[in-house]
Amino acid sequence: MRVLRFFVYVTFWIGCHLSAQEVQLQAPALAGKEAKLYYFSGAKVDSLHSAVDASGKAAFTILAKDYRGMAALVVPGAGGVELVVAEPSVTVECISNQLNTEMATFPDSTENSFLKHIFTNQSRYMQQQAWLQAGNGLFDAGSPVLLAIQPELEKVETSMQALDKEIAASKLYAARYFRVSDYLNRLFAAEQRSDKAALASLRREMEEELDIVALYTSGQLWNAVVNLYLSLFNRAGNDDKQQQYASSVLTTLQRLPAPCYEAFLAGCITETERFGWREAQDSILSGIFARHPGFSSSITGLQRSIGAYLVKEGKSMPPVLGLEATGGDYNKMLLVFYDSDCNVCVNEMYRLIALYPVLHDGGVRVVSISADTDSKRYEAYSRKLPWKDKLCDFEGFSGDNFANYNVIGTPCFVLLERDNQLSGMFYSVAELEEKIRGKN
Repeated sequence: MRVLRFFVYVTFWIGCHLSAQEVQLQAPALAGKEAKLYYFSGAKVDSLHSAVDASGKAAFTILAKDYRGMAALVVPGAGGVELVVAEPSVTVECISNQLNTEMATFPDSTENSFLKHIFTNQSRYMQQQAWLQAGNGLFDAGSPVLLAIQPELEKVETSMQALDKEIAASKLYAARYFRVSDYLNRLFAAEQRSDKAALASLRREMEEELDIVALYTSGQLWNAVVNLYLSLFNRAGNDDKQQQYASSVLTTLQRLPAPCYEAFLAGCITETERFGWREAQDSILSGIFARHPGFSSSITGLQRSIGAYLVKEGKSMPPVLGLEATGGDYNKMLLVFYDSDCNVCVNEMYRLIALYPVLHDGGVRVVSISADTDSKRYEAYSRKLPWKDKLCDFEGFSGDNFANYNVIGTPCFVLLERDNQLSGMFYSVAELEEKIRGKN
């Protein structure tokens, strides 16, 4: 299965360090408009809003401690620019009524100036190199033109090497960002060629060297790298490519600090779902639980994948939040996930109500968990349910119990043993009844 790629040759501006960073916009032609600043942490995007005052000024404060990364400043209807935020204050000036990389300047910003320097010179050198190399094929050996081309080509290559050394020596975030973007370019090229040799080299770099902390705040590069990394295994890997990918992810995670650890894990698990790589996903999560028993996540998508992993025969399921402890006489517990505004749910709940005497007499404790967000609707419907245990946190499908049990659709019936071991998951009362009556 192929997945949409987000490859980008980076040609924009970028920006350094204190407990909070200020971004100021000075654009008189945009007075009276709304402005938004977006900044990044893995796949997560946070935003700040400000109005451009009558003098054309707007200010934003990123409170995230020591934020060093990319940001996007957008004025709806007038465009936007990307910049590096890694200095105590960054000013964006624009004299036009259109905000873009051509019209915006970043006075006194070392980070953004250096990023412009990198990409401007790299682009020029690459164009010069391409033209000169093309000339080598247009003239016969010994041609005076060819003799003149060679020294120029060597000069360009020397300039490119000098730029590489300058970038390697720099501690600025702009340089770190550039190195990550270079990894993305090489990753894309290898994926397109299904290059097995490049896979081995890029894998070693991912596991040992790639600056994932810089990648974490890079914006669009994050999803692109995470996506293309799995895609490269898919196209260039061997028969055991899923296991090799899982092993690489687990190796990479060992060197990552929080919160990059959780974000990288979540991104890789998301990619396994997109590609349908269940074997790889199970191997990754198995490795995580072997290292960190009881691991949980604050990222909803990852938590649901963890729930799906646990929702397997023999796996211990999470406790039901909000459920009162009871010493009642029951040997199984049935969790009923439903939405009272769902016609299918209502029909299945009528069937469940009819089956309830059988469940009760068989020692099955029924706990209904509603996805309702309206308290009046919930209360009106829950009164019709004959069992005692009824839960609703009014968070809909974002609620903790829905996330912990990986419930993404209703109705859903989860049958647990007394010790919270999974006995079965069903999507209709008919399937549940077969299990209860011992027909399967």
